[in-house]
Amino acid sequence: MLKTITYKGCQSVEEVEMTYCEGSCNTYSKYSELEASMKHTCTCCRESRTSNRTVDLFCLNGITTPYTYTHVHQCQCSETDCRTRWVPILGVRSKTFTK
Repeated sequence: MLKTITYKGCQSVEEVEMTYCEGSCNTYSKYSELEASMKHTCTCCRESRTSNRTVDLFCLNGITTPYTYTHVHQCQCSETDCRTRWVPILGVRSKTFTK
């Protein structure tokens, strides 16, 4: 996604490619007869390879200031903690379950 960076009243002259991670990963909750409880596997889409990039921002007072941001090169599914209490977000429909 191309975006103009604005920070503390200064902004980039040209649009900068702002990369990010997006996608679905294998996350589920199912009953385990062996453990006699629910088994949860949680993963999320995260950056796995990044680099810092610097762009000059131009301010209204005529000063140019460098601004460093994180550029994402690669994403992957990473395990995350499922033990925290799940709170539903209002207005979002939950997915249907599969047998």
